[in-house]
Amino acid sequence: MKMDRDPSDDSKAESESSDFEELGDVASSKRIFSSSDGERTEIDDSDNDSGFVGVSQGSLDRLDTVTPEVPCGETSGSSPYDRDAILYDLASSDSSWQARFIAGVERMKNGGVKSADSLVNFEQDVANLTEECRESMMEKLREASKAIPDSMLHLCTGRNRPGDCGRPSDVKPEWLDMEKLRRGQKFAQEHMFPIYFSEMLSLFALFSFEDGLKPLIMTGRSSTPFTAFKRYLSTGLRIRHWYTEDLWAKGSPARKDILTVRMMHGAAKRRLDASTNAEIDAAAKIPNACCPSREMLLKDFAETCEVPVIGQCPYLLERNNPDRQKGINQTEMALTQWGFVGLIISYPKCLGVHYATDEDLEAFCHLWRSIGYQLGMEDEYNFCRGTLEEIRQRSSDFLETWVKPNLRIITPEWEHMMRCIFTGVSVYLPGATYETSLLYLTEILNLQMPRLYASLSYKDWINHNLSKSLFYCTIKLPGMKSLFNALLNRTLDRAEKYTSEEIDAIRIKLSNIPGFPDAEMVENQVATDS
Repeated sequence: MKMDRDPSDDSKAESESSDFEELGDVASSKRIFSSSDGERTEIDDSDNDSGFVGVSQGSLDRLDTVTPEVPCGETSGSSPYDRDAILYDLASSDSSWQARFIAGVERMKNGGVKSADSLVNFEQDVANLTEECRESMMEKLREASKAIPDSMLHLCTGRNRPGDCGRPSDVKPEWLDMEKLRRGQKFAQEHMFPIYFSEMLSLFALFSFEDGLKPLIMTGRSSTPFTAFKRYLSTGLRIRHWYTEDLWAKGSPARKDILTVRMMHGAAKRRLDASTNAEIDAAAKIPNACCPSREMLLKDFAETCEVPVIGQCPYLLERNNPDRQKGINQTEMALTQWGFVGLIISYPKCLGVHYATDEDLEAFCHLWRSIGYQLGMEDEYNFCRGTLEEIRQRSSDFLETWVKPNLRIITPEWEHMMRCIFTGVSVYLPGATYETSLLYLTEILNLQMPRLYASLSYKDWINHNLSKSLFYCTIKLPGMKSLFNALLNRTLDRAEKYTSEEIDAIRIKLSNIPGFPDAEMVENQVATDS
């Protein structure tokens, strides 16, 4: 229902969104938000950097009431991709991204030399958008994008759309099946340990996208072991709410976390919009990054990951373009969503999920389709829409077409941030290390990493093989799955109740980890650059 909108709402929202009370919290820095109906919601500062989501502005209660101003092209299900329709959508866009993409492909084909069809010509086609120009643009796009699968090409159309379409969060979609959603939650609860591990492994893939990683570095809230400890503990607790509580019940912990994350992501988006790409690039550089294995990994990845063909990875063509699009759009939203479902549905037995049915896995995807919808995703770009087979194919296309080529060009920041995560998380989940976790992922993806394997210490070698035994064999034994889930939940419960003294002890311990630059120096550098 369309609601009348007071022009003063935006300014009111800005004041509301900053109307927080400081709350001393043992596990993280939290603030209290009071909505207009008196509902009080804790907002964790460590979630400021939690990913690629949208443009929602204002107070939490406004997300429940404001009708979106950006159309959300919803679909009730999944249909086969129509490549011509996708190309038509791209050619009809008022963005110059497709022009730069075509020009970049042409330059690569010509050894770096601009072709007769210059970038200016393409941009004029986009600007004029006559039917003749559109058809010309479609043919150029068709040729330039031959190496991109339909599923990934379709996601490219979301680059021009904000990551949060502004939809009210209390409007249920027609496709929502609450029984199926609860079945997805039951699956998540029964496989909590493997799912959490798969989500951590997924970050190796997601962080390979530079423009997605930069906002996380800019905030400074996960670029040291201690800040990563706080940030990912907070995220882990929120995700547990989503797996165990009613996502749609007003006032439930899960719903409050949905609204909180949505608003915090909106704040991160506004921060990006206020910065130039040059400023973002500068702020996303980590001084003295901890990356001792990068050169070795680059050699392994260069040998095991195929060189992408021209046009296969559109974002790489404008990697250093100062006029490139900024992040936080529907495409990046979808790729982030992959991080929560992609590995577990594609390689369930490799990650300890041995007895779940396809119906269970599809229900888990339905759960995340609902979460994505509530976070402002247009259903057209929701990674979890469609059948399990379609989602698995989408995941395979993503890994083969974009992720594996990305690994050939990992940055110092990629390794630094991943080391921070595994070092920080080891405080409450000991065992997994950066090296053993990366090796586990590469083995799942069938990537040969001889140098990485040879570099393992004796302790890491033992841990790696114990992990394989755990997920492939031990967890199949009666009672083992429940035991590891109980241990994880007990650990999270314990971490949630850390005292201030315990937090300070953890900060001191993590600040003295060899190889990392001084934590205070990194945080001060980020603050200065921002």
